[in-house]
Amino acid sequence: MTADPKDAAVANLSALADVLRTIGQERYATFFDGVVGDLLHAGDPGEVREAAARGLAAFGGMNSVNDLVVMDGSVPDIENNRAIDERREAVYDALTHLI
Repeated sequence: MTADPKDAAVANLSALADVLRTIGQERYATFFDGVVGDLLHAGDPGEVREAAARGLAAFGGMNSVNDLVVMDGSVPDIENNRAIDERREAVYDALTHLI
């Protein structure tokens, strides 16, 4: 059985927001929570695409979510960076399926 693409995006967005929140990145977590809300309240395919596009916008340009690297002092926090990378990739893939 194939999962609904919108449900997959919501699950991946929520997982990313949870990880971001645990490492103190509340701004990004709140942003992705907003995209979840937009997707859940989307009434038609156009609104789903708009919500997905808003989420994808966080992946481009300076100070994007792609630029986020968690540090422990001056050393990269490998465990948290891997968790973010996995979820970031899943979110990007899920949102592109909605466009």
